[in-house]
Amino acid sequence: MLKNFGTIPQYEPVDEETMAILLYKLQSYMKNIAGALGIDNPSDIFCREEVLYEIFNRIEMRRLYFHIYHKGIDMGELNEGSLLCFWILKLMPFEHEHFPNITLNVKIAACIFLNMVRYVAAKKNRKANIKGGTVDYLTYAFMFRDLSKEAIMALAESFLV
Repeated sequence: MLKNFGTIPQYEPVDEETMAILLYKLQSYMKNIAGALGIDNPSDIFCREEVLYEIFNRIEMRRLYFHIYHKGIDMGELNEGSLLCFWILKLMPFEHEHFPNITLNVKIAACIFLNMVRYVAAKKNRKANIKGGTVDYLTYAFMFRDLSKEAIMALAESFLV
């Protein structure tokens, strides 16, 4: 959470109540993601909560970075979702007995990314330019390319028309 002490805001880790809300939201998304991955029971996807805590705190750190270095610009849902995907790809918090970790985490990040782009497009009265081949390319890029946080943020923005 951002706290203002004088003129320089200070970082504080996400509090337990906010963390519980974030975990609950992610858990509700996992139902849709499990279906998209052909997993019957979303609870079969194991999640290392300590890694999710790390991810949510890193997103909060980036929010502070935006506040300090991009005055007047809100980090926004596209960037937050992009950061979530980036950290899922780097820290791989999800496991399933029938999927290799990298495959599962790449597919989860891709599902989150595409759903986030569609959500933001609808919210902004825009369209999401996502075609069948795009999904394959995105999955490949998430799996084999070394994408930076900024590249994933730019990629998300490029899908909006």
